[in-house]
Amino acid sequence: MEKKSKKAAEVKMAPKQEEKTKLTYEQLEEVAGNLNQQCSQLYAKLKEAQEIIANFNMVGMLLDIMDKAEYFNEDFVSMCTEKIQTAVTEMLKSDSEPKEN
Repeated sequence: MEKKSKKAAEVKMAPKQEEKTKLTYEQLEEVAGNLNQQCSQLYAKLKEAQEIIANFNMVGMLLDIMDKAEYFNEDFVSMCTEKIQTAVTEMLKSDSEPKEN
């Protein structure tokens, strides 16, 4: 019971301890600009992640085709093999490139 009353007292005191400050119009513009820049960066990372997922899905589908190669003609299987090699090579190249922060 005593613990509950202490927590209630802390909660009641919390709003008094906070100092509310108003931002100027210039500060708000700066905050909005920073948020916009962060949003753009996150959107670019999202697009990059979506592209990586699409590439992995494609490679997975091609590998499924390779597992069932007997159901496809030889030229198609050969084309799938080349696409897998190209996709994996590109992924390895992008992994070895230095990342931008």
